[in-house]
Amino acid sequence: MISILYLLLFLCCGIVMTRLLLPRLRPLIRVYLGLSLGVLLLMWLPVLWAYAVSFTLTAHWLAAATLAALMAPCWVLRDRREALPFDSAEKRRLVSLCALLVPLMVLSCYLQYTHSIRPAADGSYHVGQSTYGDLSLHLAVTTSIVNARFPLENSLMLGATMAYPYLSDSIATSMYMLGQSLPMAMAFTGSLMMLLCYAGYWLLCDQLCRRRGARTLAFFLLFLNGGLGFFYTLSGTVQNGITTTVWDNLRTVMEGFYKTPTNQPDPNNLRWSNIICDLLIPQRGLLGGWTILLPCLNLLVPPLCRKERHDLRALVLLGVFAGGMPLLHTHSFLALILFSLGACLYSLWSAAKGQRLQTFLPWLLYGAIAAVLSLPQLISFTFVQATNSQHFLRFQFNWCNNRGGNGLVDPYFWFYIKNIGLPYLLILLPLFRRKPKGQQELPDDLRQYRLIASGAFLIYAVAEVFLFQPNEYDNNKLLYVWFMLCLPMAADYALDLYSRLKELPGRRVIAALFLVCCFFSAGLTVAREWVGDYQAYSAKDIETAEYIKENTPEHSIFITGNQHLNPVSSLAGRTILCSSSSYLYYHGFDTSVRQAEVAAFYENPVENTLLLKRYGVEYIYVSAYERAADWFTINESAIEQLFPLVFETEGGQNRVFAVPEEYRQ
Repeated sequence: MISILYLLLFLCCGIVMTRLLLPRLRPLIRVYLGLSLGVLLLMWLPVLWAYAVSFTLTAHWLAAATLAALMAPCWVLRDRREALPFDSAEKRRLVSLCALLVPLMVLSCYLQYTHSIRPAADGSYHVGQSTYGDLSLHLAVTTSIVNARFPLENSLMLGATMAYPYLSDSIATSMYMLGQSLPMAMAFTGSLMMLLCYAGYWLLCDQLCRRRGARTLAFFLLFLNGGLGFFYTLSGTVQNGITTTVWDNLRTVMEGFYKTPTNQPDPNNLRWSNIICDLLIPQRGLLGGWTILLPCLNLLVPPLCRKERHDLRALVLLGVFAGGMPLLHTHSFLALILFSLGACLYSLWSAAKGQRLQTFLPWLLYGAIAAVLSLPQLISFTFVQATNSQHFLRFQFNWCNNRGGNGLVDPYFWFYIKNIGLPYLLILLPLFRRKPKGQQELPDDLRQYRLIASGAFLIYAVAEVFLFQPNEYDNNKLLYVWFMLCLPMAADYALDLYSRLKELPGRRVIAALFLVCCFFSAGLTVAREWVGDYQAYSAKDIETAEYIKENTPEHSIFITGNQHLNPVSSLAGRTILCSSSSYLYYHGFDTSVRQAEVAAFYENPVENTLLLKRYGVEYIYVSAYERAADWFTINESAIEQLFPLVFETEGGQNRVFAVPEEYRQ
């Protein structure tokens, strides 16, 4: 209950702040921005205080006091104009918004519940297909932040600073520390951020779409995205005398691991993953990034399209939102920078000669505030991580269709058509529209399309020629922002085409086929994720984690194997020497030396006790993973002779040994 009240305090204060500062915004947009501001402050204020008093309950109460103090300048700087009323038009918008939000939130809350270490009847923790790999990283970050000193250290790689954007996890830590269970904290905060993402994109489409129904189409094209991969599912094959039918393929989709038509890199080169199932649910960094990116776009883009001057207070708030993004999600922050740069250049190019300085000044204010707030994060975290590895920034055309830079797997346009589907063509075709003959100025809709495309396609161009992480697949986190920005234009164009076919008897059949092509792949993916169920942690793993939390010092150091499903780091929040390479390599770490040291210790602890002193190891963990590891052969009897056993589960499956003081001095 305390956690809910604490969250409500931030959300209500955020709404009051936007009411004071931006009363001339429509009520729905104003409330949405207030909720987003409350979440941003909830993420940031406890972290800022943690540099002084660690990430403790004290930091949270100081954060609440700071929130109250921030109300004073908002009151002093308030816009004294009368607020726009919640009129009948807003009520209709609210009904339309809820009609879309309710079913998607039912889906999202269910997936968050089943995918965020769902407690099972046998005492184990279960996850879904998409969270089997990623979730334990976020669990480790979340649990390790409890009472941690800042700058935050990386609990998965002893001695390294946490450069991974962690604010999407620290908000779950806050809920966890204020009384929620770990599964509830992860699912609750994940559902909250998904709600804000849905609302933010619908409100953006509502302001940008020009044809009736386009905002709904654009909304579903984004969140239920899927290309033409379903054709592979619906095609039977005969290979080496073995017949595979459509029903066999459907069974594989529903039972296989990553066999859906939106995420099947091999053999079909399908990489345009469904945003709900494969991004917002498992990738909390992107989820948090979009939670704050969409308020930025709602503040920035619609006034540009309406040729309105940005309100000064709105520009300041935009700069604050943007400046807080690097430790939420670096790709979303980069996408916002690129879009802003492209839109700024278009605005300057299209402005009258005597108006260019006046046009540039709002961009300068917004950019200056964002730079002042973001540069400390970039210099202290992002740039350090990127420059310590040669695998981050590098040239590679067409990202994951050009695997390892060894040549395109599919022809360029076919790769995008089969992955994104018909929306890809609907994005490209409106760009070829020309200004009507004899008309000096561009029509408003064409000007809007070109303005948005100038920023969105700059994102697209950069993502097509540079990789920003060791995992080339991750460039899609930039391309999805291009996609979301272009969909209102594509939806308008689709409905314009439909209206032009009004004399064609079969146009409803064509429309139905269009919708099937757009949403069938996503439907199969959502259905698969709905039924996906995998055990991540056994009851004995949870028992072990509970013992460690209650009987070992916080942030104590353990030596374990490098399994990604590790109850020591993920459930108990303790620091380990070296986690899975699937986490650390993609964050710029070379784990080969540390893994060799861990292997040497487990194989011959007598000859490698200096490792315990070198790293200050306090406990040794032995489980089925360490016994079955293929990169070392554990000498468990030697460990038993050297170190006292302080805990073991029934049958000795999981064991914890304490390292005596003499080995650590």
